[in-house]
Amino acid sequence: MVEISSLVVSSLTGVFGVVIGAVISNYFNQKIARQSTRKDLIFRKKIDYFEKILESVSKNTELYKNSIKSIERGYKNKDIKNILNNLKSNRKKFEIMNSPLYLDIGRISFKISQFVSKEKIIFLYFEKLLEGIVTKEEAIKALNFDFFELKKVGGEIISILRNNLKED
Repeated sequence: MVEISSLVVSSLTGVFGVVIGAVISNYFNQKIARQSTRKDLIFRKKIDYFEKILESVSKNTELYKNSIKSIERGYKNKDIKNILNNLKSNRKKFEIMNSPLYLDIGRISFKISQFVSKEKIIFLYFEKLLEGIVTKEEAIKALNFDFFELKKVGGEIISILRNNLKED
């Protein structure tokens, strides 16, 4: 009789241990899954932001490059007006989105403001050329210099974002 009761107690203890182990294991597995999902979501947001910034920088750089090339080939005032209208309508704007939640944007926002400042300078030279304030040679020289600076700042933005992604 004692053997049966000790057998039942040891069996119940084993079953009870398995049940408690399953519950605890399930809890920790769900906790790990939640953390992993959160990290994946944040990484996807960073990738989306990187792609949008990359698209904006590359499209704007290409747009300015083509505009400067068309001025170098020759122009009339009507051509400059068309270029300015084309730049204003086709320029891709930077989307801020919700980047501060996922990225340290201190350096990125400074570089983006530098990029936009260079774009404004390029616009200014096109307007000065339209009004006849500067000569064609001066304008082309200044436009090429500012375009070089624009590409440099755009590359720095991409580099900062790429390094930020590498950290994850």
